[in-house]
Amino acid sequence: MKILTAVLMLMCFTASAQTGPKDDLFQKIKSLDSIMFAVVYKCNAQKVESFFTEDLEFYHDKGGLTKSRAAFMQMQKNNFCGERPFYLRREPVPGTMKVFLMDKYGAVQTGEHVFYVKGEDGKEKLDGKAKYTHLWKYEQDQWKIARVISYDHGPAN
Repeated sequence: MKILTAVLMLMCFTASAQTGPKDDLFQKIKSLDSIMFAVVYKCNAQKVESFFTEDLEFYHDKGGLTKSRAAFMQMQKNNFCGERPFYLRREPVPGTMKVFLMDKYGAVQTGEHVFYVKGEDGKEKLDGKAKYTHLWKYEQDQWKIARVISYDHGPAN
């Protein structure tokens, strides 16, 4: 009986330990997502670059494919730096984010987000809504986004 109890306790401990990393993973990706989007639409190339792999592929249903971190950074510089920078702010839609472990690679993050733009009058307004999928790569103790699919862009309802 003692052996059976010990085996059952070990099974319960193992099962609960297996669910913990998923929750930790969700919180880690959620945190990285928040930090990244706090800087991605600002003119801070070094910080933005740190979130993406060199071989980044960014698929956008309106803008097409951007193939490499260097090309993505040039696009960021063109849009968010310079004489007339474009102001954009992103907010995740609560309850839509999901994170899935990709064993021996990293994680997949999906969700929906809305975007705000600042007009000529300086006022921010809700501008659009889209869905996203990010493939996060975990390598050398760092999480970086390797692939982005940004799609279903439309008006925010």
